[in-house]
Amino acid sequence: MRKITREAAAALREGRSYSNSNTTVTSTGGEPTLYLHGSPIARRTDKGVMITTAGYNTVTTRERLSPFAGVHTRKGQLMIDGVPWDGAWRLAE
Repeated sequence: MRKITREAAAALREGRSYSNSNTTVTSTGGEPTLYLHGSPIARRTDKGVMITTAGYNTVTTRERLSPFAGVHTRKGQLMIDGVPWDGAWRLAE
């Protein structure tokens, strides 16, 4: 796991701001949100961490989501924890 991913995940879990290159964490309406290239891809809620690919099934998006769930592709199919996933918002933790 890349350093930027570890730092961003920690910031999201702790509810603090973070910015490095193409990745930022901000608190919007009380819910810390992780952004990649300006698109929200993870949000900490009272139920846990919600994740999405925001329509971008890229290596970098999957990397940034990896601390929260086992996101990967298998034969071109996006998977989460071994189950096919369409990339829509879902609870990760």
